Amino acid sequence: MEVRLANLPRQWTDSILRNQLQPYLDELAIKDFAVEKQRNRPMGHITFLHHSHGVKFLQHHGEKPINELSFQQTQQQKQQQQRKKQGGRKYPPAKAQLKLVGQSIYCRLSDRKPDEFALKSIQHEIEARANSVREPVETPNKAFEASRLSLSCGYYSFRDTKLVFTPEWLSYVGWTVKFTNRSLTLSTNGAETQARIPFQSIVELVWWHDGKATVTLSSPPIFLVWDKDQQNHRRKESLSEPHRQISPYCLVYQFQVPVSVTRQGLNDFQKEMGRLGDKGFFPVTRFEIGHQSRPDIPIDQGARSLRDQLNQYSQVKALPFDLLFLLQALMTNGYLHPMTILALAGTLVRYFAEHRDKGDGGQPPISTDTFRKLFDWIDYPTPFGDPSMYEVDGIMEYLKQSEVKLRQSSALRAQLLGATPNRARIFRAVVTPTRVTLHGPELEPMNRVLRKFPDHSFFVRAQFCDENGQDLFLNARVSLDEIYERFKSILITGVPVAGRVYKLLGFSHSSLRAHSAWLSAPFFFQGQVQLPQRIISGLGDFSKITSPARRAARIGQAFSETPWAVDLIECGSTTVYIPDVERNNYVFSDGVGTMSLGAAAAAYDIIPESKGFPTCFQIRWAGAKGMLSVDPSLPGVQICIRPSMVKFESNETRQLEICDTAKPMPMVLNQQIIKILEDMGAPSDWFLQLQSEELRRLRGIAATVYNTSSFLRSQKIGESIQLYKFLRQTEDMGIDYRRDNFLRGAVEVVLLRELRLLKAKARIPVRNGMTLFGIMDETGFLKEGEVYVTFDTEDGRHQAPPGPGKLLVARSPALHPGDIQLAVNRLPPKHHPLAQQRNCIIFSQKGARDLPGQLSGGDLDGDVFHILWDREVVGAVKTFPPAEYPRVGPEVKEPEPGDIEAFFVDFMRTDHLGVIANRHKILADQRKDGTLDADCIKLAGLHSSAVDFSKTGRPVKMSDLPKNPAWRPDFLASSPSITIHDKSEIELDDHMAPRDDDNDDDEGPRHKFYRSEKLLGQLYRNVDERKIWAEDVKMAGWDKGPSFWSRLLEALDQRTARLGRVVRWKHRLEVARQLLHIYEDVIYGAMIDFADQPHQPLRELEVFVGFILNGSGIQSNRQRDRSVKLRDEFERISALVTREMRHPAPIAGSVVGELDGLEMCIACLFVGCDKKEVDSQKFRNSPKNIESFKIVAAAALMRELTAAESRSQIGRGYGLGGGGYVGVGGVKLAVHSKSFKK
Repeated sequence: MEVRLANLPRQWTDSILRNQLQPYLDELAIKDFAVEKQRNRPMGHITFLHHSHGVKFLQHHGEKPINELSFQQTQQQKQQQQRKKQGGRKYPPAKAQLKLVGQSIYCRLSDRKPDEFALKSIQHEIEARANSVREPVETPNKAFEASRLSLSCGYYSFRDTKLVFTPEWLSYVGWTVKFTNRSLTLSTNGAETQARIPFQSIVELVWWHDGKATVTLSSPPIFLVWDKDQQNHRRKESLSEPHRQISPYCLVYQFQVPVSVTRQGLNDFQKEMGRLGDKGFFPVTRFEIGHQSRPDIPIDQGARSLRDQLNQYSQVKALPFDLLFLLQALMTNGYLHPMTILALAGTLVRYFAEHRDKGDGGQPPISTDTFRKLFDWIDYPTPFGDPSMYEVDGIMEYLKQSEVKLRQSSALRAQLLGATPNRARIFRAVVTPTRVTLHGPELEPMNRVLRKFPDHSFFVRAQFCDENGQDLFLNARVSLDEIYERFKSILITGVPVAGRVYKLLGFSHSSLRAHSAWLSAPFFFQGQVQLPQRIISGLGDFSKITSPARRAARIGQAFSETPWAVDLIECGSTTVYIPDVERNNYVFSDGVGTMSLGAAAAAYDIIPESKGFPTCFQIRWAGAKGMLSVDPSLPGVQICIRPSMVKFESNETRQLEICDTAKPMPMVLNQQIIKILEDMGAPSDWFLQLQSEELRRLRGIAATVYNTSSFLRSQKIGESIQLYKFLRQTEDMGIDYRRDNFLRGAVEVVLLRELRLLKAKARIPVRNGMTLFGIMDETGFLKEGEVYVTFDTEDGRHQAPPGPGKLLVARSPALHPGDIQLAVNRLPPKHHPLAQQRNCIIFSQKGARDLPGQLSGGDLDGDVFHILWDREVVGAVKTFPPAEYPRVGPEVKEPEPGDIEAFFVDFMRTDHLGVIANRHKILADQRKDGTLDADCIKLAGLHSSAVDFSKTGRPVKMSDLPKNPAWRPDFLASSPSITIHDKSEIELDDHMAPRDDDNDDDEGPRHKFYRSEKLLGQLYRNVDERKIWAEDVKMAGWDKGPSFWSRLLEALDQRTARLGRVVRWKHRLEVARQLLHIYEDVIYGAMIDFADQPHQPLRELEVFVGFILNGSGIQSNRQRDRSVKLRDEFERISALVTREMRHPAPIAGSVVGELDGLEMCIACLFVGCDKKEVDSQKFRNSPKNIESFKIVAAAALMRELTAAESRSQIGRGYGLGGGGYVGVGGVKLAVHSKSFKK
């Protein structure tokens, strides 16, 4: 039954209405119901699962009819008239039997039938309640709340070793504090102004018995102001104008329970502090901190003084700019008080002057890498912290000591941290609603602009995001207009840093999607001042492009990441322009050209050996972009460019820049493709069987070491150290990796990632499928509707390519039912030119319409295509006509100053791709015709328009979308959160049943879900994540008994002894220590650089496996992209370190020997296992020691031992041998292993 409620407060939401109704429904013992209430409307509905419950509710609270005449003579007449004005329907006069917050609420039987999905949602909630984990009984039912508080914002400092809080901003207007399960909210009475602090940003809470609590934050709060006219909240950059002056630098907030509060109130406060400490949301410390009533110098005044002084130092070049940048970063990022930084800068200037006076010259006395270590060393001020971290003398002493250590290993450090022809050291700015923080320098892949201008300090990569590093959350209840205006203002006026002002230069398509842009400051190059406009005009002629969006897109080509570049002049290449293949207004060769074998050979000299010898390259050249495929018939060294590839005219023709090369990518299904295939008639059993096989595989991975190692190899985890071999070799030695917490955690986290993707995203691997770059058949061999699929099996990792016959081709994202089409795979003769292609799908140039264009509007400029050839599916499906969207031209408007900046911000504001895609999934599940439903077809078209917005500048209007259903299918529900304890102990948190009052209304709606009976719902529920985690993935009980490392060291010592040769390694300990410290610095640098927030580094475990965990569920798009780069970075680091271990530089006075690598690996393993060594460095807000160095060392040692054993066997075969004491440098390694046993 559905009941209609009228005369509700317009600003109420579902959750507020539910909370208000709950006591009345509890009295009636009614549990199974759903509430629907849209903001700004005076009506709502209650749906009861059981008809009898609805009847009972109306009996007690339903409106009662009254006599018309008496009604006109009563006060109720006014209420009825008011109700009609508010949009209520014209019902006979009635008297309300329910009052909420003193307001009469009219309840009656609804004219509508109960919504099918509302009933399903109630049933789903019943099941969720049965499976949920509620908080302990002793926990209060209501979130803690206290009123009439004072609030201040300031900073910590030390006075005679005592921690002191100094307020810079105070407010006595009467604040209310509320702790929920997710955040701390501070609001004025009436909640007109709010400061919301997510628990994840709280570093520490310090409290005392007098009702005072002080929180240290890693990032500013979320500030909101209620807009009475618009009936929603507005996001602000501060609480008030005075607060705005200091809020970017002050991250310590203090609230005080008033003196007049009762003893019971103080008791409640103290109990809440105890509860927070028990919960472990963040550190809670009972300590009486000192108080300084007012600052010696206001912090905003200190900030201005510091900026002015840094500007002067920059003009006279008193310090290298990199250090000036980092000095300003100490202020913007909230590490030190501006006056302390000012004093530090003066001390550094004098120190550098003394260095120059001594005639040392050359290398600066304090390097950039040394100074950057300050950001790891300076900790958050705490009651028991080290005051020297915040004093100039202590900081200088640390810098001098660190510089000495860094110089001892400068050569290797330069290899790991220095710029290369493919990578540049770039500073980064992060622009949030409240501040601009500065970071770096970090290694970035090259692009055309960075190659052209060698001084990269004049370029900054800027990220625009929320305080937590994620995209701003789109919420109809919160206006972000003021924040977007702030972003636009910063893009136009620039980011000032130490005398320079960085303004918008450009952004690639991928960086636009990630809300990231390149900024530049003016500089001289070849006798000219390089302003952004001059740099852009030097890239090409963009004057003919009269749309700001399209012009920005074309300029963005120069900012595409191109790690490799071929000098076409050096290799003697020529460029030839060839025509496109066109028919019926379709371009069959859209975005693809060709290259000769000679040109490909020049590329092979540039790209890494691991890329092999690809035949397809994704490129940028002059004003052209797209793919080049090798054409064996072309003579000499040449590249052939088609008109469809050329986006603008450019004279930058010397270098052929390579973005990527062709490679086989295993195909995995996703929710969109599964839904379309279901609607095409693919048998459900096929999907369920595929999922069952994958579940069986995942459940068996942790069962045996062989399965685990094979899994890690297939996932390409630890490739450079051959981790899979290391695990197999340790098992052969009778040692199980599961006895090491870190290795066990690494396997668990990769397994959990695959399990989570399988459940939440329906990412099911397809053995008879592959994902490949697409190119065109240049020979004309393929007929209409034919393709040729070719790829390498990579030593059996992949199934063999398909034979002749039908297959399915798709491209993501796929929303239209015609986005998946049938094609015929045709194999060329053995010596045909097509037979030489590798790792691509080749499309025919014949027919009425090109096939790539039929697949979500694809082309051949770098798109990848999914190919599926499983006969069970291919033979069962019915295809639908492809989408035919009209070509939408860009808005015609001559770009003016500020237009491109405005477009960048407008894109952030109207980036609704995710919203459209999710609504499509919901409607496709609810509608009988699925993706064929008219609204789904409409959404597919809107999604296509939204994809093109970055080129057309024409955004999708949200009002054009079909209405958003109130209920969602269960397969869109979030997953349990993940917690990592003690660096490697992974915990899958319980589903927490939310408390009724634990709702931060403007953090977004609490979605209501129903049980989907369609295929995606079945697949979702088939994966019992918690059960599989507990029974098959979580490896408990392995931390008892002998440690992994003590047993491994003993076994390695025995293997070394059997070599029959003296292995001396102690003389390499010093170099090994240097290598350890370099590795620690580089790994911790990656933990910071790839984190959403540099203040909250990643775990080492995430770096090791190349996967960024999202504790709340599935990765964001930005985290997914960063994970790919993170994996590459760890592979690069571990490969270089392994090379140094296995091929060390000769020690002075010694002769190079064949056991040098073995000696070095043993020394590295020793220092990696020695707790004194690995605990020697301290990292801010992170576990002290790095665990993975000893794994890298042990894997390298295994390989060296294997090589030495092979040489030894060959030597014995020829009657060769060695004599002397067999041991490890005269002391058996096993002796040292005693200190590593638990």
